[in-house]
Amino acid sequence: MHAGGGCATAIPKACACLVDARGRLLVFRHPGDGNMQLPKGTIEPGESPEVAVRRELLEESGIDHVGELHPLGTLQRDCEAGIEGNTLRHPQLWHLFLMRADGPLPETFDHVAMGSPEEDGLVFSFSWLAAGDGIDNFALPYRQAIARVRAALLTA
Repeated sequence: MHAGGGCATAIPKACACLVDARGRLLVFRHPGDGNMQLPKGTIEPGESPEVAVRRELLEESGIDHVGELHPLGTLQRDCEAGIEGNTLRHPQLWHLFLMRADGPLPETFDHVAMGSPEEDGLVFSFSWLAAGDGIDNFALPYRQAIARVRAALLTA
């Protein structure tokens, strides 16, 4: 699959950064690796990042977000083999979107993921990350995404 010297095309990902009225970020515990994550997934061929981020949020959290999307730019990630169900090391290009919850959501809730063969049927446990909460239990790209969200909220 890889062209010569490992210059694989980056796999595009859409990452949903959903914040509530109190400025808290929606996060979940992934049962596969036990770490905290943000809803995100692969942008399908022919799909725009904007469409993909809404679909991923719906598939992973059950939240159908119809409100505005605020792009927070992109992140490069060199994904190691064996992480999050990936067998091959590959580059990813994350498209980050800040979204504001349309109404109140539960403090915590579980959702059975759907839409991707690796995650179908997994139960994701959602909660809210407040501005002062630590982020040590997130992998680096998620920490970078959270930092962007926090910076955007401060300037909003």
